[in-house]
Amino acid sequence: MKGSPLRSYAGQIKIVLVLLVLFLAVAIYFNVHLLVVARNAILDEVSGRMALEADLVRVELERDQMLRGLSAGPTEAPYIPPTFLDRIARVKDMRSIEILALDGRVISSSDAGRVGGHDSYLKADGGASIRRLMAGGSVVTPLERAGFSAHAILAAYRPIQDRSRVTRAFIRVEEDVPILASVDLNLRTISALQAGGLVFLLILVVLFARWLLQPYRRLAAAAGSLPGAVREAESAAAREEPDYLLAAFQGVLGKLREQEQEVVRLKQERDAAGGGSALPEDRLIRGMTSAALVFDHEGRLAGMNASAEALLGLSRNAAIGRSHTDLLAANGRLLDLVARSLSKGESHSREVVPLVGPAGRVAHLGAMVSPILGEGAAGPEGTATVQGVVCLLADLTEIKTLRERVGLKENLATLGEMSAGIAHEFRNSLAAIQGFARLIARNGGGAGPAREHAETILHEVEGVGKVVDDFLRYARPASLDLGEVDLRRMVESLLGEFRADPRNERIVAEVQGAFPAIVGDETLIRQALQNLLRNAVESFASDTTSPGSTTADGATGPRIVIRGLPVGAPQGGVRIEVEDNGPGIPGDDLARIFTPFFTTKDRGTGLGLALVQKTAVLHDGRVEVESAGRRGSRFALILPARPGLGAPAGSLS
Repeated sequence: MKGSPLRSYAGQIKIVLVLLVLFLAVAIYFNVHLLVVARNAILDEVSGRMALEADLVRVELERDQMLRGLSAGPTEAPYIPPTFLDRIARVKDMRSIEILALDGRVISSSDAGRVGGHDSYLKADGGASIRRLMAGGSVVTPLERAGFSAHAILAAYRPIQDRSRVTRAFIRVEEDVPILASVDLNLRTISALQAGGLVFLLILVVLFARWLLQPYRRLAAAAGSLPGAVREAESAAAREEPDYLLAAFQGVLGKLREQEQEVVRLKQERDAAGGGSALPEDRLIRGMTSAALVFDHEGRLAGMNASAEALLGLSRNAAIGRSHTDLLAANGRLLDLVARSLSKGESHSREVVPLVGPAGRVAHLGAMVSPILGEGAAGPEGTATVQGVVCLLADLTEIKTLRERVGLKENLATLGEMSAGIAHEFRNSLAAIQGFARLIARNGGGAGPAREHAETILHEVEGVGKVVDDFLRYARPASLDLGEVDLRRMVESLLGEFRADPRNERIVAEVQGAFPAIVGDETLIRQALQNLLRNAVESFASDTTSPGSTTADGATGPRIVIRGLPVGAPQGGVRIEVEDNGPGIPGDDLARIFTPFFTTKDRGTGLGLALVQKTAVLHDGRVEVESAGRRGSRFALILPARPGLGAPAGSLS
């Protein structure tokens, strides 16, 4: 007998899901409704209080006889000094107090910058609020809150009337209402989350039957096609029920157990005949893209593939048979993993180890080391003996570099958002200090101590202002103005400016190599090269012990070389090196030179090299530095190629 679809297993699941969605929808509706009622009650209470405070302020102004102009003609409006309004606003902890003319123009305000303007709310209201105020009523603006801010503003208007009850002006008070802002923000957030959750749940309800019941139906169809007594005993209408599936797959499990016993018997016969090899053959690892090394139980290399040869720089014929302590002597972490796997049978996965290549290049590898366990034999602790180790290596250097680059971009974006407000406050404070210092210098007269102190303050304020400007350029989020950059012309221009500066007369500057045209932000790249060139010049100024260093080719005296090297495939691009024969960079400082505000110079800001690194990151490139002892420093700005440029390379000699 064929049952109702709603009484089936799939139909019952759908009914439960629909009831769950309906219950959640009703609960969410009542929850949001209660929050709206609470928010409106608080808003009504705050609006009434604001209107009362506006009346109190008006009464206080009348009490202090500040509205004596109300007895003037009907076209005249009262005037209150802004300083008096500002004092009342601060005493009553208000944001602002304003006196408005009947047309909405600001006559006086605690914020002097608003005097003469028009009130935006009364102007945009179409005259309804003004008519209500003229009739003696009160007006409260809607809650003003920007985006997801936790702050909100509420303003109230009341009429100012003379003794004959004729309205001559309006008074406007404005306050922060943090509690109401918090309630409104929470209401909107909770409503959005609950609505989004309900929509997401509806999508799940629609898709859940397909995701869950489709495998179930496939299992039912597969069970229905099984041969045997179980299939024949059940009717076609019952094949979609869980009981039938359970009975069908119990029969399948019985068959699997019989086959397992047969496999065990065949394996025992093979072992008895002496078949099987303790270690995997080379053909198992030959086609792997990852580097694979196989060591025997003594730790000697038994096999390796072509990827391992390229990664380690070893020949297979020369490496086979060598001990792991010999092959991996320069890579302590990887040697330790292999040794522990050989001695203790430990497995290691997702390990990141450094590997020093034959050319001295340090690569970061993802390593998986697994022991090859013997069968039947047992070790001293009852575990299977280790007959060898398989080591799989994957080069993660590019991934690690990309991750560091992405992390630096994220840090720059976060720092920019945070520092913009701080720098703004710094500039306001510096402007105030600078203004007072100039007043002191102007009113001090003569060349007395007060004038000298004021000039010292102005000098220091200018220095701090430059630091703030450099920091903003480093921290502010930047967008690239991309275009074709002629590096050859740019380097020639920088070199001309360098030689025109009389302070650089004793420094020899040279340009070598080729400079292909690239796509990038010409302004940022020029600033980066200027900072690298300035850094090289300043290194000579700080070198008081050996101003006449000798270069590799025997030349003496301060020398700077700008060198261009095109980058080959697959990435392409250019490598611009700025090399000097100055005193070099101490090893302790080398890891911190790109850190903002780190400097070893007396008047340095510590932002020059940080800006160079930011320019490289914005162009998806990188900055490298080399410095050994007192043999100078070499900074390299690597800029990758971008699609859409086919200009030929240019060279300088």
